[in-house]
Amino acid sequence: MANILLVDDDVASIAVLKKYIEEAGHTVTAVFDAKSALDRVRHFKYDIVITDFNMPDMNGIELTEEILKIEADSIVILITAFASIKSVVDAMRKGAYDYLAKPLNKDELLLSIKRGLERISIMNENILLKQKLKLSEKKEDKYETINPEVQSIVNEAKKVAATDSSILITGDNGTGKEVLAKFIFNNSQRKDRQFVILNCAAIPALLLESELFGHIKGSFTGAIKDHKGYFEIANNGTIFLDEIGDLDTMLQVKLLRVIQEKEFSRVGDTRILSTDVRIITATNKDLKQAIAEGKFREDLYYRLNVFEFHLPSLKERKEDIKFYFDKFIKELSAQHRKQISGVDEEVYRLLNSYDWPGNIRELKNIAERVTVLADSNIITIDLLPPTVLTVSGKSNTDLNDYKTMKELVFHKFEIDFLEKQLKIHKGNVSAVAKAINFHPVSLRQKISKLGINPQKYKNPEN
Repeated sequence: MANILLVDDDVASIAVLKKYIEEAGHTVTAVFDAKSALDRVRHFKYDIVITDFNMPDMNGIELTEEILKIEADSIVILITAFASIKSVVDAMRKGAYDYLAKPLNKDELLLSIKRGLERISIMNENILLKQKLKLSEKKEDKYETINPEVQSIVNEAKKVAATDSSILITGDNGTGKEVLAKFIFNNSQRKDRQFVILNCAAIPALLLESELFGHIKGSFTGAIKDHKGYFEIANNGTIFLDEIGDLDTMLQVKLLRVIQEKEFSRVGDTRILSTDVRIITATNKDLKQAIAEGKFREDLYYRLNVFEFHLPSLKERKEDIKFYFDKFIKELSAQHRKQISGVDEEVYRLLNSYDWPGNIRELKNIAERVTVLADSNIITIDLLPPTVLTVSGKSNTDLNDYKTMKELVFHKFEIDFLEKQLKIHKGNVSAVAKAINFHPVSLRQKISKLGINPQKYKNPEN
């Protein structure tokens, strides 16, 4: 559905065009002169403007020029009973999108509108790509889990995905909130449109307002040209706002307006823009506590929380530890061209004993670590990081059983790791320090303490 402005001084012509366009499902605003049209365009951004060519005071080409001064990428369709090659060329040169001759054919009009909307969509997608937004690169059609509680959440989320209801996903960092958001998007009716991901905690408030709602030239220092916000360019798509609990209170007001009225304004602008965007949010914070502390609007909370899905931490879903670890090992083995065929049972025991403060994200990082370090086709405990060996040892067994082994394992790991790096960089300690993000002086001290001689690796044959 599009917002379309009709401009024609002929009442009968307006009535016919309005009927055609509204029957196609679009919203139509009609005015009878160019001055009224410009007043409308200054206060509201229309998807398409359809204007008659011959009007008193200002013709269609002149009106097109004025509209494009207000909004450079406006789609303007001209209609006239006196089409000529010169007027068509002149109209296109001035920035008109299309030119239709009277008597008007309904199908031609609707086709022109459809193509105009497709052009808007393409322009917006190009903006998204140029701004290097984090789009959905991989179709998350499934949310994999063997935990009964999470399976129940996923089943309900798939049902809700078919609606346009707002969704709030809660849970600790690393529990898969973004993955669930992608799963919902890819099972929704908007799956073929834009999916924009934005972390509210990662961008300062003023810049975030501009990113969300856009700005006009000169609205603040550094605003050297007009800028479209995500709510404009993701129209008919989905926006995922991560860390919504960190959203500035003033931006909460603007977001509430978008949800309630489907309208907003760019920073520094008075014009109203419309949008039809599905909003999915996520947070690791207790929003009810934030409301009590006056940090989050209660009315916004209930607008966002039409459906809430809480993802439990990994330590609360023990079944998924082995499931995800095996899955990650398989994927990473292929990625790193390793032939990993199995995992030592003692590794699983240690993983199950660990508290997983970083949840699934931390588990994947450890899976990548052991895959990269593995010299055989079996993942063994000596490949695990010291944090897992130390903390996990406290859970099911006396730490003394592992203390000596832990020290030996870590000592061996440091030596093996640094020797591999020195071999890669042909004994150049400075190059190794840069590669592993370590201070060169500290690295030389570490190498000396471990009894490693960098000189022996300067010969490529070693």
